[in-house]
Amino acid sequence: MQFRHEHLLAIITFWIIILLTVAAIRFYLQKHGQKAGNYVFAFLLYTAGLLSAVVSGFSLAREGFELINLLAMAVFLASPVFLLLAQAIARRNNFKIIANCFCLMALLAVAIGIDAFLIEPQWLEITHVVLQSDKITKPIKIAVLSDLQTDHVGDYEASAVKAVMAEKPDLILLPGDYIQCITDEEQGKGHADLNKLLRETKFSAPLGAYAVQGNVDMNEVWPTIFADLPITAIEQTRTIESGELSITGLSFADSFNTQASIPPSREGRYHIVFGHGPDFALASPKADLLVAGHTHGGQVQLPLFGPPITLSKVPRTWAQGTKEMHPIVTPAGSTLILSRGVGMERRFAPRLRFLCRPQLIFIRLEAKTVK
Repeated sequence: MQFRHEHLLAIITFWIIILLTVAAIRFYLQKHGQKAGNYVFAFLLYTAGLLSAVVSGFSLAREGFELINLLAMAVFLASPVFLLLAQAIARRNNFKIIANCFCLMALLAVAIGIDAFLIEPQWLEITHVVLQSDKITKPIKIAVLSDLQTDHVGDYEASAVKAVMAEKPDLILLPGDYIQCITDEEQGKGHADLNKLLRETKFSAPLGAYAVQGNVDMNEVWPTIFADLPITAIEQTRTIESGELSITGLSFADSFNTQASIPPSREGRYHIVFGHGPDFALASPKADLLVAGHTHGGQVQLPLFGPPITLSKVPRTWAQGTKEMHPIVTPAGSTLILSRGVGMERRFAPRLRFLCRPQLIFIRLEAKTVK
């Protein structure tokens, strides 16, 4: 896990093409900006240059998240520069409607960028869910802290961990993706810093705290995050009995297995199955509650459409929501809860969330009342 020079080269190439395109458009509009139709041509020319910059940069990096990073720079950085330049020239030539349109588009891009990069990523949402079961005799509070996924354990991460402990949960589930850094050295430091934070906050719960592996967690290394802590790191799929609960933690591979064979719990016990990826839910395991992370809720949600990508085999709408996750009843009669996660994709991905706030989930299990 090392820094790749292709990443830097991709960004440099992107900006060279963008700056050359904007310079050419500025020269063109200064000579031909007296005709309204030429602004349409300038916009099309800019769009072509933008696509060329993104494709050229991506061809050097060849990584999916690098493509998203280049697209984000195109929308939130390069485009406002072009739009403000075009509106200034249009205004000088007395095309006020065209100038106002360009100005509005630039302001919209900037406003969305401020929300996506500066506000939402640390605007943590606390979601409370109540479930009832005749297998429970007394209330049980479960905390789901998923996808902390940070490259720097700082105040935001500390606030999320403290928020969990402030709720005094009976059980804590950690569905993977803890530290995501560029170099192995940074990854190791992140592990140590997170271990220190969990130790300082006395991170624990009466019925146990359980962690499984996520995408960004290195094999055989990630359990060191929880060394000498009252947290059980589950590396291979297994079931643990705790109070009235049977808790099955899934291996990384099993969580993404749509045909995973998950043994049922003993008769009469409330069975929780949790893993990093939600794909195991498609296997219809015989359990009462299924918990997963990984999707980040898409991390970006488009109005009237939802998340463009979830990197999961479950239906895209399963990661879609407005303010909170959606309980989904599977064919086996289980309730699946997908967390949007606390952190976001790191390394070469853009650090943004849009219409998809980070999320802590607290599930309250109650005894079903008989009417």
